[in-house]
Amino acid sequence: MLRAVAVRGVVSFVLWAVLGAGLSTTLLAQGTSTAQNPTATFSTYGPHNVKLTACNMWGCTSITKTVTVLDPRPAVTAASVLVPLVEAGQAVPLNGAGSGQPPLTYTWRVYQGVTLIQEVSGASPWLQTGGPMAPGLYSAVLNITNASGAAESLPQAFAVTAPTALDFYTVEPCRVIDTRFGSPLGSGAAKIISLVDVCGIPPNARAVAANVTVPASAISGSMTLYPGNYPAMATNTVSFSAGKTIANNATLPLATDGSGTVAARALFGEVGTVNLVIDVSGYYLPGTL
Repeated sequence: MLRAVAVRGVVSFVLWAVLGAGLSTTLLAQGTSTAQNPTATFSTYGPHNVKLTACNMWGCTSITKTVTVLDPRPAVTAASVLVPLVEAGQAVPLNGAGSGQPPLTYTWRVYQGVTLIQEVSGASPWLQTGGPMAPGLYSAVLNITNASGAAESLPQAFAVTAPTALDFYTVEPCRVIDTRFGSPLGSGAAKIISLVDVCGIPPNARAVAANVTVPASAISGSMTLYPGNYPAMATNTVSFSAGKTIANNATLPLATDGSGTVAARALFGEVGTVNLVIDVSGYYLPGTL
């Protein structure tokens, strides 16, 4: 029998059988081999036919298999800026994909004109604006590399605008969530919390003023709250200690996709769960002139 194994650039053909006395084999793949387990190297990519002929004193039998040789060089198959208009301080979701022989290294390069502003690693990262990214027009280029070369996408345009001025509105202190009467948080998993039409918070609110509490935890760790459509953030909203109730006042930005959500993520190194309490005292809306 013949088994054809496709790899990038080299195709190995493995024979396995109980061979009768006097049986000979021939493998054709851009040449001829009489070895039982030969390796064939192709100079072109794409499908190739390989023919195995087995002969003995009673005659010959042949079988042909098609193998596909893949191009090892990297290629960009997708590159886009998912939200092409953001305010300074908001994050831009990037989406990229590629093909080629692993491992592939993905790097997004952000330019203003021809000036490189920053680089972000990963196929589909979030680009943080603000800092060196003042309001203006930008482009993002995805670069993919491996041992066989490099490939770049076409520039993907996006714009950063000045932050919208926000007006603050107070509400009667109101509890949004208390996981002691629901599902506490394990370590590492984000809990999405909706604030739409809760405690008088309107759907178009941009942020809320809140008191965030981790009540009487049995373990020590940290709690981070961030916009509900963002990836996990590195900063901590509350650091908590075993046996203590820890609270902190914070302004919590809501999701930038209009869903009105925040994400809560606890991190700790022990087995168990922690509870979270969020009380709000006001919200922020785009200002009116």
